[in-house]
Amino acid sequence: MDLVAGLGLGGLAFALAAQDTVANFFGGIVIITEKPFTMGDFVETPSVLGTVEDITFRSTRVRTPAEAVVTVPNSTLSKEPITNWTRMNKRQITFSVRVSYNTPKENIDQCIKRLKQMLHEHDGVHKETIMVNHDVLADSYLNLFFNFYTNTTAWSENLDIKQDINYRIIDIFHEEGVEFAFPGQAIYMKKKR
Repeated sequence: MDLVAGLGLGGLAFALAAQDTVANFFGGIVIITEKPFTMGDFVETPSVLGTVEDITFRSTRVRTPAEAVVTVPNSTLSKEPITNWTRMNKRQITFSVRVSYNTPKENIDQCIKRLKQMLHEHDGVHKETIMVNHDVLADSYLNLFFNFYTNTTAWSENLDIKQDINYRIIDIFHEEGVEFAFPGQAIYMKKKR
């Protein structure tokens, strides 16, 4: 009887230990057949961010931007949302620039026209969606909102395009007499009577 009980407990322990292996195996099958990513893709999940280096039936190895290699069980990856940044067609750039209330409205309007034209003429910018709009009247500044896409999805090329556009924005602001608004505080002192 003790032998049967021992075998039963041993079988239960084996089944519990094998559960993760089986889950990882089926997770690997899902990843290999559905191909949400392939080796060399830059992916982001709740568990990991980086470039996929190896995919096996049990796990996936990802090299992070810090150059660490993270091994993630496929059972985990198959349950998580996966963003595959490599498969983007274009990369979005969205930011805001603060303008001083001292700038005349006509200067701002002309500046916005020139900024839109500059983005339309820029070789690195996708022409389909270009937005430059005055969108917020804040306490101490007017806000210009920019939204556009680059033609490349490569991160380093995207940064080069963004840098070039930033320099061109500075030039256009200076040429049109538009002042940047910088964060600041005003202190008011009350006179004693």
